[in-house]
Amino acid sequence: MSNRRAGYRFTSSCMLLPSSKSDKRRSLRPAVIRRMCIWFALLLLLLVLNACSYLPNQRSIHHTDLQAALTFSSTNIMIDNGNDFVWKGVTLRLNNEYDLTIELMPRGITSVSLADFHNVHGQPFNPQSMTPHQLNIQAQAGFENKPGSFNW
Repeated sequence: MSNRRAGYRFTSSCMLLPSSKSDKRRSLRPAVIRRMCIWFALLLLLLVLNACSYLPNQRSIHHTDLQAALTFSSTNIMIDNGNDFVWKGVTLRLNNEYDLTIELMPRGITSVSLADFHNVHGQPFNPQSMTPHQLNIQAQAGFENKPGSFNW
């Protein structure tokens, strides 16, 4: 009896293997495709993990968010510096038009008269005819001498 049968050969390990070269290529294709899919999945996983990693916000490195609480009366604004540091070189901008500069704003509550705010023409804010609806606080130096801001 011959070791060759129709299209198959007999090996020493008792396995039947395809005898033609095209059959060998077909049997390798699933293994190669499977290996490529695994590499692709790993690459995709690495890309997702890299995209989800924490990247520091450049603004937070050089900027401090000020913690403030505001209370309004008919003539004053009470600003509560809720941070554990003094704000230095503070500019208050009311209604995006009226400004007031204060050298230091300590921790706790500071009362500021609404009439002390002036626009670029030197006209004061009039609390009898105007209503505060927006306040921006900019500090030149806050925590670790970084500038900071607060918007209401």
